[in-house]
Amino acid sequence: MSTSGNTATPVHAPARARLGDALGQLYGTERAEALVRELAPAAEGVRARLKPGRAAVHARPAVIAVYPDHVLDGGLAPLAALRRFLEEEVGGVGPALLHVLPPYVSDGDDGFAVVDHQAVHPRLGGWEDLERLSEVGGGLMLDLVMNHVSTSHPAFRDVLRGEGRPGDFHLFSEPRAIEWGTRVRTSSILQRFDTGTRAVWAWCTYGRSQVDLNHGSPDVFLSMAETLLRLVEAGARVVRLDAIPHVWKRVPGGPHQPEAKLLVRALRAVADLVDPSVRLLAETDHRSGARCYLGEELAQHDNHLAVPLLVFAAALAGESGPLVDWVNASAADAHGRDGYAFLQTHDGVHLRPMDPPLDAPTLRRVMERMERAGVRVSHADVGGEARPYELNSSLHRIFSTEAGLDVERYLAAHALLFALPATPCLYFPTLFGLPDAVGVEPSNPRAANRHRYADGALRAWVRQPVHALILKSMISLIRLRDQTPALREDRGCEARMPAPGVLHLARGHGRQPLHVLVNFGAAPVSVPVPFREWKDLLGGRQGQGDVLLAPSEALWLVEPGSGDPT
Repeated sequence: MSTSGNTATPVHAPARARLGDALGQLYGTERAEALVRELAPAAEGVRARLKPGRAAVHARPAVIAVYPDHVLDGGLAPLAALRRFLEEEVGGVGPALLHVLPPYVSDGDDGFAVVDHQAVHPRLGGWEDLERLSEVGGGLMLDLVMNHVSTSHPAFRDVLRGEGRPGDFHLFSEPRAIEWGTRVRTSSILQRFDTGTRAVWAWCTYGRSQVDLNHGSPDVFLSMAETLLRLVEAGARVVRLDAIPHVWKRVPGGPHQPEAKLLVRALRAVADLVDPSVRLLAETDHRSGARCYLGEELAQHDNHLAVPLLVFAAALAGESGPLVDWVNASAADAHGRDGYAFLQTHDGVHLRPMDPPLDAPTLRRVMERMERAGVRVSHADVGGEARPYELNSSLHRIFSTEAGLDVERYLAAHALLFALPATPCLYFPTLFGLPDAVGVEPSNPRAANRHRYADGALRAWVRQPVHALILKSMISLIRLRDQTPALREDRGCEARMPAPGVLHLARGHGRQPLHVLVNFGAAPVSVPVPFREWKDLLGGRQGQGDVLLAPSEALWLVEPGSGDPT
C-alpha cells in the first residue's frame, strides 16, 4: 500500500495510536484496527508478567555477541552451560548485554533459518534458560529474524501442498530477472519449488534453504509482533531487527523501501506497549536521510560498518587519517553515537564493497597485510567486478604476525574501540583472543569463526596466560567504559593525529574530560596533553606534563579527581 499523502501520528502520541497509524498506512484502516485489537491485550499480558525491578537500559552498555551453543557440555543444555561458564570462568560480564544469536527452532544457517519463532530449540534449552542467562550481565539482546524463514517452516510447507496462505511469501508463476543490491550469496534470488500441480518461484535472498516473507501480508506482521513480545518477555533489553533493509520488496527496486520504516515504527509501538525502555537495533549500515532507520519513533541503534576497516588501517597499516575523519564526522552527526561499532561479528568483518571507507591505495595496503597473515577473504560481485566483501578469520589471525598474536596491538585496538563515539560490541571468541577453527570447508568460509567449544577445552584455552590477560583486559574495558562519565554520557568527541601513527581522542567537556591516546607506530612518541597532572584509567600510570607513549600502548587519561570512574 502506498505511504504517500499520509500524515504520521505525532511521536509522543500513545503507543496504541502510533501502532494503528503505521499499520493503517501499510494495510488499511480496517485491518489495522483488527491487528491493534489483537496485539494490545497480548502486550498488556506480557507487561503484567514482566519481573519487577527490571532496569531500563539508558547508558548504552557494551555488547557481547554469542551463539546459544558456543559452549558445549554433554550433560547440560548449551544455554545453561554458557551461563555456568560465564559465571565460573569470566565472573560475569558486568554491565554488558549478551547478544544471544537466534535460539529459535531452526534447521540451518546457525539459527537464522527459523522453523518456529515461538520456541527455543529443545537441544539448546528453553525460554527459562535465556531468562537466567540475562543474570550474568546487564541483560539480553535478541534477534527478530523477520526477512525469511526456513523452507521447512510449516507455513511454507502448507503452501507447497496447496494449502495455507501463499500471500505470506513472494511467489512467482515464472522465473524473472531481479536485481537486488550486493549479495555474497551466489545462488539465484528466485528458486523453483514444486507444489504437486505446478511450479512456483520463491524469493530466497539468503539461498534455497530460506524463503523470504511477504510483509505486505498483515498475518506476517502479526507473527513478527507476537515474536517481539515473546523476546521482551524473555528479557530482551535490545531487539535486533535482522536484515531490516530487505524486508519490503518492490520490483523493480531494491532494499530500503519506505514501507520498511513503517514496519520499524509499528514494531517500536508494539515494544512501547510493554516497556518503552526496550531498544531496537536496525541491522543496517549507518546512513543519513532515507536510509537512516533511527529516530524517536523508530530504532535507537544501527551499525557503523566502516569502523573495522578504519581501525585496521590505523592499527595494521599506519593509516590513521581516515579514522580521524570518520570520528569527527560521526561526532557531528545527530545519530552518530547511536551506532554499534565492532571489529568483528559472527559473520566476520564486513568490508562495504559498494562504498568502502578507505581509498583504493589504502584499502589495497590493508588487504595485502591481511593476506600476509593468512586471513580468509570472501568476494562479492559488484557491477560485474569481484570485490572484497568480508573477512572470514578471527581477530587472533588478523592481529597476528609471523611471531604470533600481537597482544599489545590487539588490546590497543580494543581500547580505541571502547573510546569511540559509538556502542562497542565484541564477539564471544574475541573476548579471549581465540584463534580460527581448523578444517573449514571453502564453501562455508564463515565457519572459520563460528567454532563451538567443548566446555573443558575452552576452560583450558582461557586459562592460558595470553588468553587470560586478554579476558581480564576486555572485562576491565567493559566496566571502565560504564563507569567513565565522558564515555557513558557525553556525546562530544574530537579526533586528531599529534604524531604519525598516534591517535588522540578528546571525549567529554567541562569538569570530566577524557583524553585517549593510542600509539600504533613502531617507536615511542612524546605527546602533549592539556593536563598539568594526569592519571591513566587503564593501567594506573600517573605523571605530569607530556606523555611518553610506547609502541602499541593505549592510555585513557583524566585529571586526578575530575574524571575518575563513578
